[in-house]
Amino acid sequence: MKIRQGMIEDLPMIMKFVQRSVILMNEEGNDQWSSKYPKEDDFKKDIENQTLFVAESDGVPIGSITIDQIGGKNYDQIDWTYKDREFFIIHRLVVNPEIRGGGIASELLAFAEVYAIEQDVFYIKTDTYALNDKAQNLFVKNGYNKVGVFHFEGKENPFYCYDKSFL
Repeated sequence: MKIRQGMIEDLPMIMKFVQRSVILMNEEGNDQWSSKYPKEDDFKKDIENQTLFVAESDGVPIGSITIDQIGGKNYDQIDWTYKDREFFIIHRLVVNPEIRGGGIASELLAFAEVYAIEQDVFYIKTDTYALNDKAQNLFVKNGYNKVGVFHFEGKENPFYCYDKSFL
């Protein structure tokens, strides 16, 4: 597996993964993602901003992750471990649902951590929906600490915030 900068040509495959993931999430009782989010435009902006990274196997995309420094408006409410430290934020982590459970999401997280360290950033933040047990387990398994909760307009359940420091 190789992880590289995302390109516009990756969009159709990523959107297939998102659409299939939404179906699976709904079947699991998790409505974090829907037909309203994430949209293709979200990934297009990530590509334009050079913040989308794609995992591929034999030249075929198998997952992606967005790594940027744009926190949601609710991030100000959270008692993060570090207040004044530069950080990256992980968004829109998706893996081809046909090969879920193979460690690709953990490899994408590990890539995000190496990427951050290469930029002299030693702190990562992220969040996930209260009903997204798989993402919560993924973050905990990879050494992230749950640090807070916020409510997002239009969602019945809260979002959980996680962070990880490398210093």
